Amino acid sequence: MNKDIAVIFDFNGTCIFDGKLHDEAWKTYIEELAGKSVSGEEIKNYIIGRTAKEILEHFLGYELNDNMVNQFSEEKERIYRILLAKADLKLAKGLEEFLNYLSLAKVKHTIATTANLENMNYYFERYNLERWFKWEDVVIGMGNIPLKPHPDLYLAAMKKLDMPAEKIVVFEDSESGVTAAEAAGIRHIIAITGDSRRNDLINHKGVIATVNDFSHLGEIDFKI
Repeated sequence: MNKDIAVIFDFNGTCIFDGKLHDEAWKTYIEELAGKSVSGEEIKNYIIGRTAKEILEHFLGYELNDNMVNQFSEEKERIYRILLAKADLKLAKGLEEFLNYLSLAKVKHTIATTANLENMNYYFERYNLERWFKWEDVVIGMGNIPLKPHPDLYLAAMKKLDMPAEKIVVFEDSESGVTAAEAAGIRHIIAITGDSRRNDLINHKGVIATVNDFSHLGEIDFKI
């Protein structure tokens, strides 16, 4: 890998494969909030891949303003953190070794994620992320910054790293994340499919490869 680059990681579904925990948290919270059970088919059709606003409005049956969505979403995230605390969920395979390499090679790297402040604080503590990442360089989904698929999270991360789009490699797992990176001008995106199984992401013009996890990075020709 060319060392004159910078690397930006999405986190959920990329660095940790926690999709099922989010699904379970939504199921638990919706059943509590709406007073009705949520089936596996409903999880597949109305939760997986949907925004918090879409999920809540579908199951509640009425429109929500941003403040209500944020309030309800934080309750769901609280349940998610409880589930995560009980789970034996490690970092994605090969990620620690890759992060050690980036740190030793002095390749700039950070995280750009829609995770909120409480979740990111929890991840830093649980996974000892300060070994590899500077907290002040991490870009999270808080404040007025538009979330993925808007490019703003990636634009902010590039600014923190002081690197242009053509020198950035992004690791993503979702269509919204890939779309955000593409919109930020990034053309070297690697889709991590171990959690999402989204092998179709290779069809996006900015995606140069799909791999199950970080143990397969040796299969990629990093021409940048």
